Amino acid sequence: MQKPKLSRGVVVAGVLLALAGCGEKAKDSSQSLARINGSEITIHQLNAEVKTSPNLPMPTLLEALINRQLLVDAAKKAKLDEDPAVLAELQKARDTVLAQAYVASRAGTVTPPTDQEVAQFYKDSPDSFAQRRQYEFNELIIEPAAMTPEIEKFMTGKKGIDEVANFLNTQRVPFRRETVNRFSSELPQVMATSLRTMEIGTLFVVKEASQTLLVSLADSKSIPLSVNAAAPQIRQLLASQKYTERVNAQITPLRTAAKIEYLPRGEAILKAAPAGAAPTNAAAGNKADDGHIQRGVAGLK
Repeated sequence: MQKPKLSRGVVVAGVLLALAGCGEKAKDSSQSLARINGSEITIHQLNAEVKTSPNLPMPTLLEALINRQLLVDAAKKAKLDEDPAVLAELQKARDTVLAQAYVASRAGTVTPPTDQEVAQFYKDSPDSFAQRRQYEFNELIIEPAAMTPEIEKFMTGKKGIDEVANFLNTQRVPFRRETVNRFSSELPQVMATSLRTMEIGTLFVVKEASQTLLVSLADSKSIPLSVNAAAPQIRQLLASQKYTERVNAQITPLRTAAKIEYLPRGEAILKAAPAGAAPTNAAAGNKADDGHIQRGVAGLK
């Protein structure tokens, strides 16, 4: 009778368990696989690499561990481990691993989205799939130092983007001209809906902290996505949503039980206005409820 073949994962697991088991009967050094300038690479480190990269050969993973240790030693020799920015990243990485481990230990396995859930999500998000559109925006980008009341007044009149560009040239105002393309699926839902009926050539003035943009809707065309083509993306989105719900379910009671104090600088951050001021409409004749569209344009960059 033919013997059953063992998968690579089973073989690897057996090798690792056998090697790790030696540590129970001998010194911890028996679990070492290599020594680099006095620093040891252990079977536990290789085990962790196998879990994250199961398709790579073990010799490749071991050599990668050695290379990484060489870089770590070089970084320490250069005293990079004392750099505040590096220390902050190390702390962030450690905290992230611990937080993810806690969630994983409590949240359990997320149930994969069903076909019915995928179909419903597709139906509920027409601007992202069945009625998806691609929008082209022309932009004039001006540095804040170059903006004057006269220029702003001219830009907020009923002008075309070419007319504004010519005006800026005559005033010798430095600016950049760019074209940006965005799918309706990349835009806020309210904005995507309103853009459907917006006229080509509509202008917006978007004020950001580092620049002012004059944005014009240059083109709009239909590029629908079928449910079959969208299914992988939808499944990923739904799985992400379910995981987020699991995470929030763990965080909510922790926040309720914790004593959280916002100090003055923290309170100032919470009260600070969002980055980038709300844009103003460059066409005086547009409806007042177009404000949400203008605010969305700031996110197109």
